[in-house]
Amino acid sequence: MNFFRKQRRGVTAAAALATTGIGSWATFITYADDWDDYFPPSSSATKQDGKKERVVILGSGWGGLNALRKCAGPNKDVVIVSPRPHFLYTPLLAGTAVGTVTLRSACEPIRRLITSAGGKESSVTYIRADARDVDLLNKRVLATTAAGDDGMELELAYDKLIVAVGSEVNTFGTPGVKEHGLFLKEAEDSSRLHAKLLSNLERAAGLMRHGDFDDRTKNKYDDEIDRLLKIVVVGAGPTGVELSAELADFRSKDVVRLFGEEVAARIRIVLVEAMPRILGPFDADLAQVAVHHLIERGVEVRTGTAVTKVEERCAILQPSTPRNATAEQKERAKSLAETHDIGALVWTAGVKARPLVTELAKSLGQTDLRGLNVDSSLRVKGTDGVYAIGDAALSGYAPTAQVAENEGKHVGRCIRDGVDKPFVYGHKGSLVNLGEGNGIAQLVAPNNSALNIWDALGAPTASETVGPNREKLDEVAVTGPIAWTLWRSLYWTKLLSNQSRIGLSMDWLKAMFSGRNVIEPVLKRQDTLVLPANWKAEVAGGGSVESFGTPLQRNSTVRSWRHVPADEKEKEKEKKKRFWLF
Repeated sequence: MNFFRKQRRGVTAAAALATTGIGSWATFITYADDWDDYFPPSSSATKQDGKKERVVILGSGWGGLNALRKCAGPNKDVVIVSPRPHFLYTPLLAGTAVGTVTLRSACEPIRRLITSAGGKESSVTYIRADARDVDLLNKRVLATTAAGDDGMELELAYDKLIVAVGSEVNTFGTPGVKEHGLFLKEAEDSSRLHAKLLSNLERAAGLMRHGDFDDRTKNKYDDEIDRLLKIVVVGAGPTGVELSAELADFRSKDVVRLFGEEVAARIRIVLVEAMPRILGPFDADLAQVAVHHLIERGVEVRTGTAVTKVEERCAILQPSTPRNATAEQKERAKSLAETHDIGALVWTAGVKARPLVTELAKSLGQTDLRGLNVDSSLRVKGTDGVYAIGDAALSGYAPTAQVAENEGKHVGRCIRDGVDKPFVYGHKGSLVNLGEGNGIAQLVAPNNSALNIWDALGAPTASETVGPNREKLDEVAVTGPIAWTLWRSLYWTKLLSNQSRIGLSMDWLKAMFSGRNVIEPVLKRQDTLVLPANWKAEVAGGGSVESFGTPLQRNSTVRSWRHVPADEKEKEKEKKKRFWLF
């Protein structure tokens, strides 16, 4: 009898676990509005001549790929044109810059994604190329397969065109940012930043350990060490805040473990924001929670401060001024400018339209060149069969991944069904990871339901969240470990393949138990040894040449090498011969 009871208990537990899993999956699919991925409509729009409709999608980001998922079908011939052969999961970029997550987990190959779309009996192809121009009259996309003069020109015909090329970094004309700054928008930006951080740490550690000391307490390289270990993050939106939090975690854990407390204590992280406060899209109270947490983690938060010039080793900071500032206000701000020696400056301060979008807007007679004017169905005004989504569209919504994802799904369904419907955006909320198991979340959760999960979690009511004016009655605030768990859970589920989910899980576990990835990306091959022009004279005079082609000694056990005269080489050969005789 006991055996059968145990068996029944096991079956009951398994059934409960399966029910919970299926329920969670169904809840997520409903939340993401993706049931038509599993149960597509029985019919799809077809051209009058019976041929497949040619759909060209420009871009491989949030908008473009979600449009592909919805419009792909047996009656569609879909072509994706993008110079980037992968989908970049942008919320993970800050983590990849310090090794919390590998780029392999944050990137999804386009060809793998179109293979799954091809399972719907549709014709989906990918072309790695840059879209240079669009012939709106003849419905042609002009593209080149490579940058510069080496590329081949392509001409692609379309019936429907989706412009989802995203945006590019906006430096606002600040001198020196393009030449000397680092960015965090593409995968290669993350690699460059990761390499810069690790290189600066190695150089600073070498100078601290083996530098010349003027006395027992002062290292004559102290100024250079402080410069190398100072990181300035410009722009305190979600990207800048999350990067600052990741840097603080990296300093408190991995730098302490690998480089020592002395090096970690001298790292300075400065978050600069031109506006009066950080995290503009969030409620002011939540933004203040983020400020307090960052300051506790050792991040210097400077609001109302603008970067006016960037050089190779320094940056100029001064109080920001409004656009309508008077000449006297500008002069006063300039008189308060400060020059800061920096090891790295990361620019996350804004975005602007790509050249393709700007040229299209000009050809359509637009005066606002920040994007393409669209109607309520996201069709580009003044065109036939052209849609614009995400950062490429002036749709009245913020340039976020959530907006681009929703717009991509909407346009994809319109093309699939052959019916253009007005786009209705349902904002679900915003989250920010503050590191150390903390975060903030401003989530949409109507309070009129009988069972509100946010009440169970202890979230403040909307009026408590936004203050006495009750501007956003349908939003609640969640902070601390719960918000951090929500951030990780949501973005884990939104990855586009199980392979990426497994990879991300392994990255997080590895960072937790054995530390972050500190392998410096190899961006450009360099010779191991670079000898000075007068090295023979130095050696003849009793000097030595360092063995790593750098003024630092990365390995304290290998100090230098010396030039061996010819007669000594012969003696060494004779010794070896005698040795091998025995």
